[in-house]
Amino acid sequence: MHTIESQKHHYASFLDLARKLGQSEERLLAGERVHTQVQVRSLEEFRDLFAGGLSDDQRASNSKDLAVRHQGALSADNPLTRLIDHVSGGAPLTADDAQAVRKMFPLTVTAVSQADMTVTTNITYGPSASPVLLNVGTLTFNGGSLTTQNTVLTLNATTLAFGSTPGTLPYHIGVLGVNGTAGTAGAAGAGPNPAQAQSGSNASPRSPGVCTGVGDGGNGSNGATGKAGGNGSTGNNGLASLPANITIGAFSTTSPGNLVLFTQSGAGGQGGIGGQGGTAQQGGNGGNGCDSGCEGTSGGNAGSGGVGGAGGNGGQGGNGVNGFNITVTVPKANLGNVFTSTAVAAVGQGGLAGAGGAGGQAGSAGKGGKGSSNGSGGQVGNPGASGTNGSAGTQQGSAGQFFINGK
Repeated sequence: MHTIESQKHHYASFLDLARKLGQSEERLLAGERVHTQVQVRSLEEFRDLFAGGLSDDQRASNSKDLAVRHQGALSADNPLTRLIDHVSGGAPLTADDAQAVRKMFPLTVTAVSQADMTVTTNITYGPSASPVLLNVGTLTFNGGSLTTQNTVLTLNATTLAFGSTPGTLPYHIGVLGVNGTAGTAGAAGAGPNPAQAQSGSNASPRSPGVCTGVGDGGNGSNGATGKAGGNGSTGNNGLASLPANITIGAFSTTSPGNLVLFTQSGAGGQGGIGGQGGTAQQGGNGGNGCDSGCEGTSGGNAGSGGVGGAGGNGGQGGNGVNGFNITVTVPKANLGNVFTSTAVAAVGQGGLAGAGGAGGQAGSAGKGGKGSSNGSGGQVGNPGASGTNGSAGTQQGSAGQFFINGK
């Protein structure tokens, strides 16, 4: 009994939050990890769970940064950034925004609680998952990490400890965006229909054994040009790294260490590849000359193959997006035990050019009749010109800022 009461005292704030989440105190004190999907009924409840512990100074810092790095998003039709400013900053919602936000609730969030959680593997939440709330008594990093991808995170740990096993990633907690997907490839160009140009007509005798005055076989037509390949589409913009709120009550004195944090927003996707040009039409065959009895006329000339279709142009790369902020609260004595790093979300590279289509094959020369020459052969058509590579995206995404506060 004494042990349970001691646990309850040590983990008081941890158990209080678990009760708010409707999680079993008995299961938690027995050492279980309790993973539940919680229905958050209102914006006020969400704000309390995910940003209730932020100070006025922390909120002011968030709002100031949003006004600088997310200015365009704050004025856009989508109220998401203004909602973030309301939750983690100090901005009120307009009546229109409040009405739009009410439609988002009830909202399902993922709540994970455990009295003693040791992270030995790389755990990822996302991409683009429902908000995650981690509620831990003693959190120990021992070879593993926690990463979010375009997913809101709140982490509350009564005590933070570190094992002796190094991790495979260069951070303990990573707040990441999601890279944009590549643009759609352009459609391949079609070849002409029919696949071969019209052949020359055969010369026929006027009467059996008489080719005099008939003329030579007809010349085949030159092949038509293949259709151009379609252009690749623009790469998609990245998805932002979303806000995170990390609160550590104490650093372990028996298993000490430094907390390493990293953030990078979503890079732009590569532009779509240009479509290959269509294969050109084959030249028509030359008509056969007259061949009857002792007489003959020359065969017709073959048509040359058409020029291949031009390749499509590569699409422009997508843009990186600015990430949102990470607020970290630790004891003042441990401010020097928190290390942060960031990386820019790169622009997407332009899509590769589509190759030109193959030139059309030459037609076959017409055969000459008795004593007469065959027609001349056609030329293979030239391949189509390649498209041009797409240009890179135009905007990198800046990383969210870390606001580290001592309490």
